[in-house]
Amino acid sequence: MQKVAIFQHADGEWIGSMRHWFADKPFQLTTYRLDQNDPLPSVAEFDWLLIMGGPMSTYDETNYPWLIGEKQLIREAIEADKTLLGICLGSQLIASALGAKVYPNTQQEIGWYPVSKTDLEATWMPEDLQPLSWHGDCFELPENTCSFAHSVITPSQGFYYGKRIWALQFHLEVEPGTVEAFLALESHPMPKTDYVQNESTLMNNADQLKQSQQAMFALLDVLYRESDSN
Repeated sequence: MQKVAIFQHADGEWIGSMRHWFADKPFQLTTYRLDQNDPLPSVAEFDWLLIMGGPMSTYDETNYPWLIGEKQLIREAIEADKTLLGICLGSQLIASALGAKVYPNTQQEIGWYPVSKTDLEATWMPEDLQPLSWHGDCFELPENTCSFAHSVITPSQGFYYGKRIWALQFHLEVEPGTVEAFLALESHPMPKTDYVQNESTLMNNADQLKQSQQAMFALLDVLYRESDSN
């Protein structure tokens, strides 16, 4: 039985469709609500670490002091050769833990926008992927990592470090209800810019939900094979 720690940072930003992938496999899942000051586990308490999204920025340690301990534990998990998957804020936290700069992008990217694959190692990723992006920050590429995708306004939509650590800016875990949950987290009206879709476009997503789940499950299959090989 492999143990999975899930770091959740906001209501509605849990593992989404991933729960179906884990359901029929020998995993024990434990969720830690860092935004509610749940105590962090030790690195010995998990085999996998899933780091989910949230409305905060990884560099906003003044308002969210628990980010300091979280990034330290991510560093320890990387050094301990754990399996890590970071999504949106989670990807930025992995980048920061590896010493890279995380900073505000030129504009927000919110919507179902094409992401172009740039590295053949991302075997799980289809060439025509159009996932849900919902972020205002981006990151510089950490040392010894490989970027695998970009979009028009985001230079790196993700990277991998070794074979068992993947960081994704976009949300492959989406399922029915995810967009509504994300909209509920927005504290301000959505900006009217070229890369922020309106609500009706965001909701018209049946095809993208299916494609995202297929890609999400394919990536989890890759991580499962790699973690099972040791």
